[in-house]
Amino acid sequence: MTNLTWQDKCAAKQAEADAKIPTEWRLATEILQQVDNNELEILDVPSKCGILSKEELAITELPDATSLRDKLAAQELSALEVTTAFCKRAAIAQQLTSCLTETMFSEALVRAQELDAHIKSTGKPVGPLHGIPISMKETFNIKGVPTSLGFVSFLDREPVAQNSVLVDILLEAGAVLYVKTNVPQTMMTADSHNNVFGRVRNPHRNTLTAGGSSGGEGALLAMRGSILGIGTDIAGSIRIPALCCGTVGFKPSIGRVPYAGQTSAGRPGMAGIAPCAGPLCHSVRDADMLLRVVFDAASDDMDDMALGFPWMQPVKAPTQLTIGVLPEDPQTPLHPNMQRTLGMAIEKLRNAGHHIVDLSKQIDFVGAAADLAFRFFRIDPDQTALQHIRKSGEPSIPSLRFTFDMEGKGEEPNLRQFFDLNASKSEIAAKMRRVFLDNNLDVIIGPGYQTTAVPHDTYGVPVYTVLANVVDYPACVIPYGSSQETADAEFVRDVNYYPPYLPKEVENAPCHVQLIGRRQKDEALIQHALIVEEVLAK
Repeated sequence: MTNLTWQDKCAAKQAEADAKIPTEWRLATEILQQVDNNELEILDVPSKCGILSKEELAITELPDATSLRDKLAAQELSALEVTTAFCKRAAIAQQLTSCLTETMFSEALVRAQELDAHIKSTGKPVGPLHGIPISMKETFNIKGVPTSLGFVSFLDREPVAQNSVLVDILLEAGAVLYVKTNVPQTMMTADSHNNVFGRVRNPHRNTLTAGGSSGGEGALLAMRGSILGIGTDIAGSIRIPALCCGTVGFKPSIGRVPYAGQTSAGRPGMAGIAPCAGPLCHSVRDADMLLRVVFDAASDDMDDMALGFPWMQPVKAPTQLTIGVLPEDPQTPLHPNMQRTLGMAIEKLRNAGHHIVDLSKQIDFVGAAADLAFRFFRIDPDQTALQHIRKSGEPSIPSLRFTFDMEGKGEEPNLRQFFDLNASKSEIAAKMRRVFLDNNLDVIIGPGYQTTAVPHDTYGVPVYTVLANVVDYPACVIPYGSSQETADAEFVRDVNYYPPYLPKEVENAPCHVQLIGRRQKDEALIQHALIVEEVLAK
């Protein structure tokens, strides 16, 4: 492939991926045309296209992975029929949203048969995730499968020879790995778009972003082509796709989930703000189920940066939570849809007996934390991720302008600045800790973004998610409500909305809330998120 142009290499990779979808799983041309012309709702296609049987539709539309786990363990469903159903639905989702990078359908079906043989002969599941299909973000290495990250310059690399640590843990627990999901060029933007695998489309409306950098996961989960997925998060990359696509997304504290053995777009040795891995799923209890397995896996024997302490069951949650309200950043005002949604959520929680604390006079560093984070992200003097793009001659995607100095005109960072950034980060973390302690907070509620999913290439800086990364606190996005132009109209203000407020373009897009807990108290955040989720569902 060395003499081919970047366009030739992309075309060859796309043809290879397309050939892995069986003919009987392919959508009719007229369906694809209707979707492209916005004449057909993407979310409706799996149930109407005729590819999935009635039984397969029922399997893929189970409420969540916890429900599926119970049916598999009770042998009400076989791993083979479950895996077949999700492989087929993932193939449908790929044709509609470009959410996948690599497919391992045949390998997954063989794995499922092995799991079925085990439970049939022993009467016991292989592990706590027995037979559950789990989708993985492209960054995770799976032995024998390529990892390109959507860089043309990575396409010549051989398939990887070793699994990521988390991949081994999931397989040991009985999971079935069947697809890897699409990401943005460089991983450092909220628009999952690259020249190799294309742009991920939001299943709720294909003119809107699916988020990033775990955008393929968000779209696949929304399409019910996955019941449980794994993403990564350094500025919101789990939570942004979750809020854009209407799923749950949980960002753990650094070190609780092993991160080692992934392929990175950036420079090795980067310090300041560390990434973490975590689930995108259909319920908070699914995050609970997955993280219990991972926390208990003694991952510090496999990953030097993993903390390795097991799940620590918190004491019983109080019947009344003390919930702080994250204030709006003056430079990033909430759009009417999210202002209404958060108000409704807070009122519901108050009416359910929970104590609500206004933090508007105590938190004034949301914007400063975001600015600090992006100065960290730009500190690599060689801009390694951009070098990967330039090496092949491929063009950069439009949304990189929010993250990188694309023209190379900025001042080169120096060690003095790096020390100053770390000092500022410590100051913000100390302030956040005092807010929790001084108000005896269980959790903070706020937006994950100032609005819903927005038109492609307009997401910008993720001010409200990156705060949790700066202070290394766990955070969880829960879908709640939707954008409704009529109901939102009374919340329109004379402020400078960014991105521009376009009510018709985001009509019916999912809204959300974000919960932030204390550092390394991930179990407590899950406990509190379960309570909030239940209240909001009533």
